[in-house]
Amino acid sequence: MQVPEHWSDCKRTTILEGSVKISGHGYLLLSVCRRRWGRVTLVAFARLVLVLAGTVCAAQAPSAEGHANRATELVQEGNLREAESELRSAVDLAPNDASFLTSLGTVLAMQRKFEESTGVFKQALKITPNDVTVRRYLAANLWQLHRYSEARQNLEIILKEKPDDKPARLLLGMVSENVKDYEKAAQMLASVPEQVRQQPESIAALARSYYHLGRTVAAQATLSELARFSGRPDVILLGAQIADEGKDYSTAVRMLSSIQSSSSDPWKISYKIALVQYHAQRFDESQHTLLMLIETHPSSEFYNLLGWCYHKQNHPDRARQSLERAIELAPSDERNYLDLGEILVADRSFPAALGLAKRMTLALPDDARAFEFRGMAEARVGQFSDSVVSYSRALQLDSSRPETLLGLAQAQFDAGMKEEGTERFEAGLKQFPRDVRFKARYAAILLKGSETGDAHAEARAESLLRSALASDHSLPDVHFELGNLALRKGRLAEAVRHLEEAEKLEPQSGEVHFALSRAYRRLGRKDQASRELEFYRNLSNVPQSAVTLSGEQPR
Repeated sequence: MQVPEHWSDCKRTTILEGSVKISGHGYLLLSVCRRRWGRVTLVAFARLVLVLAGTVCAAQAPSAEGHANRATELVQEGNLREAESELRSAVDLAPNDASFLTSLGTVLAMQRKFEESTGVFKQALKITPNDVTVRRYLAANLWQLHRYSEARQNLEIILKEKPDDKPARLLLGMVSENVKDYEKAAQMLASVPEQVRQQPESIAALARSYYHLGRTVAAQATLSELARFSGRPDVILLGAQIADEGKDYSTAVRMLSSIQSSSSDPWKISYKIALVQYHAQRFDESQHTLLMLIETHPSSEFYNLLGWCYHKQNHPDRARQSLERAIELAPSDERNYLDLGEILVADRSFPAALGLAKRMTLALPDDARAFEFRGMAEARVGQFSDSVVSYSRALQLDSSRPETLLGLAQAQFDAGMKEEGTERFEAGLKQFPRDVRFKARYAAILLKGSETGDAHAEARAESLLRSALASDHSLPDVHFELGNLALRKGRLAEAVRHLEEAEKLEPQSGEVHFALSRAYRRLGRKDQASRELEFYRNLSNVPQSAVTLSGEQPR
């Protein structure tokens, strides 16, 4: 369970500005802004001021220039829709004038019509392909649309022609940070320090890149630049979040503490400090911070985090009480139910988890996650038919979650509904082709069925397992199934290879140690077989008399 960050009130506002002469029509001021935690969402807006130069090229139709003049006035008045109309008229009359297209593209961007704006900028570039300014703002548009590879391509074209173009280097640094190319991001952003220092979001992007590169001291030095924005608590919160993400917890706490006394809501800062303490695994400190908060500001989210602190310190009763209190304070918040359910399942308190799930579906009758949780809990206590009903309801409410379809397919097989389960698994493979869980779980079921001699099911299962492993080599269940299959077929070297890999990935799995013991014994490696058998006994609490001398567990 990943405790939510709850930094949603910390927004970054990245401004990329430049006054640039455009053809005969003045200058463009484009501002690209707004970015939220977790995933970078750059929502751009623009302020456009068109100052006409007064002299018009002879080739331009006067009426086109008149429309552009009128557009200028409309933009200054804030009437963007009419300005767009005037500029479209100008473009119709002078379709080969790139400056009119560029102005139209900018007005469209101001209205957040980014796709359309991008098309117009591209049209302008066909006329003037060497216009660095237009290409730069096209790249900014593409950045806003999260079309990072295209943005990067255009920026690299600019930098090939003008290696010292500072706005392009700044934007390429931000794009690189978005796609997690932290080396490139650090290189680009560090090369334009003056531009980076002007914007807290650029500082944050550079600091994050340094943290990901393991350059903690450089990241801390970069974050210190945020002190220049001392009048903006949101900026300090931004820096604390970056430090927290970088596991630099002392820096995060120090930055948060610096604004606590001046904050209008000091308890919110205290909660963020408690979160950082939790991430640092200082659970007792986080617990202490939360208990002090709860005395004056009892809150569902405070009790939720307190419950996790107790859980991490192995205090199950207190953990449950805290999360029950969180549910009581916010009975419509699904997160509290799900978090308590996760703790109950981790403690193997399956009947209690089912009771909670039933309460959740009563409180939230239209919540897909509630019925998904109920289906899982019913399956854990062996109520497979009920589980099918719950998962079906969850799927009806929300068909986009692979967990729901996967749970339903498994429950149908467990309930003896083989045909329906097969249909669901096949549907899952098509709907979620990159989710290897469908391949692994379906293959395990097919292998179980193939024990009766179904060669087709066995071949299909092996194909699914190898396909899953090709996508992700770190899947212990897939290695285990392939190892068992190879063991059954007498391919002992292959069996050992897969089972040893499964053991590395999941060393606490008793069944892996047991299967590996069998493989070693068949290869004549008796000492290793005995050692794996002992691991199995210790992990599974199986007495020695329950395992035969051959290493086979009696049926």
